[in-house]
Amino acid sequence: MAIEEKIKEFVVEWDEEGLKELCRSTLESNEATPAELLKIIGKVMQFVGKQFEEEEIFLPDLVGSANVVKNTIDEILDPAIKKLGGSKETLGKIVIGTVEGDVHSIGKDLVGSFLFSNGFEVFNLGEEVSASRFVDKAEEVGAQVIGLSSLLTMSMGFQREVITELDKRNLRDKYKVIIGGSPTSIEYANEIGADGWADDAIESVKLVKKLLGVNN
Repeated sequence: MAIEEKIKEFVVEWDEEGLKELCRSTLESNEATPAELLKIIGKVMQFVGKQFEEEEIFLPDLVGSANVVKNTIDEILDPAIKKLGGSKETLGKIVIGTVEGDVHSIGKDLVGSFLFSNGFEVFNLGEEVSASRFVDKAEEVGAQVIGLSSLLTMSMGFQREVITELDKRNLRDKYKVIIGGSPTSIEYANEIGADGWADDAIESVKLVKKLLGVNN
């Protein structure tokens, strides 16, 4: 069985130990480089995303696969790249978080995991994140995108606050701002001056790629 098929099997079945061991043994035998394994995993996650879109799998399956991939990259592939003296190629840097006044995390974490497994560098600030902290972090890491999650109607206004903070610092044109969360919509995104809105993790990846001009 080809490496890609084995990886797909482990990811779909949420077999984290199997995927980690496969990556370890592949690296030790020089069958593939860490960068090549990352590209394969990215293709597999695109396959998983398509399955979700076509309702062949459901949200728990998506979450399970994303977590398996993220943990494997964190524990096996990133250290392998650093050991070789290289750095992981990234399609872009994204700061995400749940806005002030809201402590929900599952949807935001899934978006982060999916962006990460599709080749983006993600800085997840957690929950109850202030507007100034979003902007400070984006400036610190040199991000291109700021992602704002809100699951409560009463916290939606804090998404607007981040855009206001960017305006105050004359930084609005420097960043693409995207929003998401069950009470939000494309109409609301337009109303507050955001650059885009996504309904779920799959759409978030598509949106970020579109905003950054990524074609793969």
